[in-house]
Amino acid sequence: MKKKLVLLSFSFCFLAAACGGKKEAGDEKPKAPAQSVQQEESACEQKKKEEQKKDAKKKQEKEGQESAAGQPEQEIATEEPGTELSKAPEVSFIDYSQDIQNEAGDVLLLSVTENCPVISIPENQAAAEKMNMVFEQQHTANQTYIQEDAEEARKAYKALSEEERNSWNGYGTGISYKVAYASTRILSIEAENYKWQGGAHPNTWTSSYCFDVTTGTLLYLSDILTDKAEAGKIVEKHILDTITKEPYKDALMSDYESYVSDILTENVFYLNDKGLVVLCNPDMLTVYAAGTIEIVVPYAELKPVMNPNYVL
Repeated sequence: MKKKLVLLSFSFCFLAAACGGKKEAGDEKPKAPAQSVQQEESACEQKKKEEQKKDAKKKQEKEGQESAAGQPEQEIATEEPGTELSKAPEVSFIDYSQDIQNEAGDVLLLSVTENCPVISIPENQAAAEKMNMVFEQQHTANQTYIQEDAEEARKAYKALSEEERNSWNGYGTGISYKVAYASTRILSIEAENYKWQGGAHPNTWTSSYCFDVTTGTLLYLSDILTDKAEAGKIVEKHILDTITKEPYKDALMSDYESYVSDILTENVFYLNDKGLVVLCNPDMLTVYAAGTIEIVVPYAELKPVMNPNYVL
């Protein structure tokens, strides 16, 4: 999971260069699940799990860096909102899903799922073009990861015995976008990601994109928050209030408290009509089975530390 969060962060920054934003990223560390949630694992299984989580985290950070197009963090003047639209943007999707087979064409190596958003704003085509560029660049960046996954699948298949090949179903990877919120000022899109390479379950994580539709700008935390440190404290309180209660309290990682402050990063937040939504992905604070937790922090609480342009 953390793997993919990295992938989206990577692309997220790659897109940033085109949208004129700034990037902030936090480092995360892998954590072992609580004994009360899972049975004791063997040393080998535990080590493998730790490596998967570490890899996932790397990918999350990597994605964040790609959004910045590989550029170092830099201060860029925040673009002021433009004229509010008369109606919300329309979003359609291009299906780029495909099956990648071996050279002979008789073995499925990798099943790829991808739908790429296409945003339409007749009254502000320039803003729509800026937003579409974000997803076009993300799609381009994804091709590198798809080819890497296909090569891993090719090697895995070749290493199988004839008997094992009979039960081979190929690997899988995907990114599915959906509109989380759309208005005449803000467009928020979620990206549900997964990667499966023969394990008990796929690695899954959710990332997000939040745009000012009046300018087409991809928004960063520094655009939305005037005091990130104070806002972080408010967000952390809501995260703890949520995950320490039903239905999540029995799914907590053993050392979850050490990582609550790492959750709010550039590619896991968006705005809607209620407030700032923060995504808490599996294996960050809670075990995989808990899924992605969406935590809404009301505008009323964040108003003192938010840019008034984005208090909806």
